[in-house]
Amino acid sequence: MNNEINVQINGTTFKMSFSLKVFRTLGRVWGLDTIPEVMGKVALIEQADSGRLDVYDVLFDVLFQCIDSHSGNVNKISKEEIEDLPLEVLIELAGSMTVGITEAFEQASEPEKKNPAPKK
Repeated sequence: MNNEINVQINGTTFKMSFSLKVFRTLGRVWGLDTIPEVMGKVALIEQADSGRLDVYDVLFDVLFQCIDSHSGNVNKISKEEIEDLPLEVLIELAGSMTVGITEAFEQASEPEKKNPAPKK
């Protein structure tokens, strides 16, 4: 379960990670014990345009962790900087994260194709 996408925030390009580390960290932050519980909460980002404040809190947490957990980011961004982004930028980033998370979980759930044993 690892996928990455690049996003541009205030003129800086950040890599976003969708690794297990991100979801484990979010579980600790939110006091949740299982991946399904964390994913249930993460799914709220699909409602970023609803105007619900709890959805924005989830969006800020997920966005921050996806950027902060990527070791390839030379520049860092604070959660406060994320919270100061315009609403239309947040909604666009929510869409990017939804795609990245979906792709990461699709890759993780695909059974590994094993090479068949050679026939003798």
